[in-house]
Amino acid sequence: MNPQLAGLFDFFSVVFRAATLVFQSLLLGGVLFALWVARGSTNTPEDNLEIVRRSSLRLLRASALGLAVAQVLYLYVNSTVLMGTAEIGFRDVVGANFFLAASCMLIAAVMTVAVVVMPEHVRAAFLPLLALAVLSASLVTNHAASRLDNRPLLIALTATHELATGFWIGGLPFLILGLFKARDGQTRLYLAERFSRIAVVSVVALIFSGVSLSVAFIGSWHAVLGTSYGVMVTAKAFLLLVLLLLGGINFLLIRTTRVDFAMPRLRRLIDAEVGIGITVILTAASLTSQPPAVDLVNNIATPQQIFARLKPKWPGFSYPQPASVHSSAVFASTTPVATDTSAARNVDGVLLSAKDLMDIERSDANHHWMGLIVLAMGILALLSRTGKFPWAEYWPVLLVSIAIWIFLRADPESWPYGPDGFWATWMRAEVFQHRLAGIVCVLFAAFELRVRKLNLQSSRQSFIFPLMCAVGGVVLLAHSHSVTNVKEQLLVELNHVPMGVLAVLAGWSRWLELRLPSENRRVPSWIWPICFVLIGAGLINYREM
Repeated sequence: MNPQLAGLFDFFSVVFRAATLVFQSLLLGGVLFALWVARGSTNTPEDNLEIVRRSSLRLLRASALGLAVAQVLYLYVNSTVLMGTAEIGFRDVVGANFFLAASCMLIAAVMTVAVVVMPEHVRAAFLPLLALAVLSASLVTNHAASRLDNRPLLIALTATHELATGFWIGGLPFLILGLFKARDGQTRLYLAERFSRIAVVSVVALIFSGVSLSVAFIGSWHAVLGTSYGVMVTAKAFLLLVLLLLGGINFLLIRTTRVDFAMPRLRRLIDAEVGIGITVILTAASLTSQPPAVDLVNNIATPQQIFARLKPKWPGFSYPQPASVHSSAVFASTTPVATDTSAARNVDGVLLSAKDLMDIERSDANHHWMGLIVLAMGILALLSRTGKFPWAEYWPVLLVSIAIWIFLRADPESWPYGPDGFWATWMRAEVFQHRLAGIVCVLFAAFELRVRKLNLQSSRQSFIFPLMCAVGGVVLLAHSHSVTNVKEQLLVELNHVPMGVLAVLAGWSRWLELRLPSENRRVPSWIWPICFVLIGAGLINYREM
């Protein structure tokens, strides 16, 4: 198989694995919500609860259908990659663990679609069994199943982790739908209180299992920031803290305020909780493509290496010479430029070629220029927030320049400066991700400028900004670079992961600014511009050597 095509397939494999975890969580949360949270009560009108149950079953059916589609695509991509790289036939692929597990999950998802429309007693009997089948199939391809030591304990902890994630994060969309469909405050309060009990238990189980798995798979404090796996787990933990903060606010709203005061705020905060929760699930999906840190005892970056890469340093804005990347000398020069100098070595002391050094210098310059633009965006957004600089409202124009920069400079081997043609470059996973980010920037700018020019703060178009920020953050968290050295991959992640987390926070804080009642918008309205400033500062300090 073509290496570039294989890299693109690997990227889509992570995407479909992420979709699997999202729909799996929705299925688990939906089953519990429909069978227990929305269960009848003598103190709540049954007709209102019946409306909620019907709507939750429709969402459950859609989630199961999404899971089935994700499994079909996942099977196709992984089977194609395996047959192409191992040069084996489809008959040999059928016996692989991933194929058997995905097939079982596909069958369970299809059966869930059918069972949802059956009578209530049939649903009550079979939906829990189908949810258990989906969970079991997911565990087969998890890191825990491949361990030789303490395998039963690790599988049990992973099952607890995925169940808690499904019951809490996967159940939140069903709660949002139930609060929307419920016709009276009493029913809404009943649903919120019952779900809050599940959330509290799930949070405790999630923290316990997460800490236990982190100890087992990371192994040491040095590996927390010394490996890509540890860095991604740290990002998950930080986002979980944000979720706990939002969940705590929701819990206090339910317990200490009036229903008419709590519900508008509760629904908006749950929106952000769902978005950040899905990001956590997507981050977990990227972990499945990385080896656990405990298996990389000889490839853990030292604190000195991390500090050397991250310490503040004056940025460089100049590009290497010769300026034309079409020069055959540049691309032909793959011989190490030196044999006895550390200046031409990477973090592991491997000699770099002249082309490698030029690529690093060019990449650093790209990031530094974009950092200036993003920093300017954040500063202008802060100025516009004060209300004293109305011209600063047009900061989204700067996003167009970022998109142009990405298309022209992010990948020097690609069109228009490099030898690779325009369409051929889209087949490379890294180029595909870069240009997808450029398209997101253009869409972001167009919609946000329209919202600000026409004062459409309450329209649906205003939500493009937070959603694009959130998507950009997810892309950064799942961003992969085709480097063969594990430590180099880590040092790249140490730059990308914080910016991805900040982008997610920026998106959902802007969402809350738009959706919360006016008297509660002050705090989130300041968070997202500050996130932009920090992202810009991170880009200015970015470097690959």
